[in-house]
Amino acid sequence: IRAQLVEQLKCLDQQCELRVQLLQDLQDFFRKKAEIEMDYSRNLEKLAERFLAKTRYTKDPQF
Repeated sequence: IRAQLVEQLKCLDQQCELRVQLLQDLQDFFRKKAEIEMDYSRNLEKLAERFLAKTRYTKDPQF
């Protein structure tokens, strides 16, 4: 019985290690995804600001 319990414990330990590794991989993925999305949002905001500045500049002389 003792050998059986040791074998089961090894299996459970392996499963735990695999799940911990999976969670770490997911954490890295979402961290990198968040960085990419932050860069994207900053660039999009800059683009919108440039567009607004351009439209304000072209509208002002007409009035």
